[in-house]
Amino acid sequence: ERISLIELNYRAAKKAISSSMFSNASHYLKEGINLLEKKHCESHHRLWISLYVSYAETEYCNGNFKNVRDTVGSIIAHAKSLDDKVPAYKTLCLCVGSVKRKNIDATRIGLDVLGQLGEHFTLKRSFVSGFAELFKTKLLL
Repeated sequence: ERISLIELNYRAAKKAISSSMFSNASHYLKEGINLLEKKHCESHHRLWISLYVSYAETEYCNGNFKNVRDTVGSIIAHAKSLDDKVPAYKTLCLCVGSVKRKNIDATRIGLDVLGQLGEHFTLKRSFVSGFAELFKTKLLL
């Protein structure tokens, strides 16, 4: 019965999101999250991730950036795979990037995710190494 109530809150939140009622959506999602128990992270992992990711996204839309960071931290801590983390990282990049002069932080987050995918980049590139990479890419095309 508890899971049914959580799912009902999630569906209500999705309807609110489709109507651009992000404050209401956050409320429904938070209620659903409050109903979750620790065991649900394992037994209903997909629902758990969906609730938390949607909550982070709606809190971003509402401008509650601290809630976004806290929620993303929970998602990353409980995610079973990188696929679970990517939507959270995306929302975090949007959140961090929307703050004045924080674009470099958003870039670092994006580069960290790419590193987890096996593509390693650095922020400090020389002109010569950058040109060499460009040339290699053109050869591949």
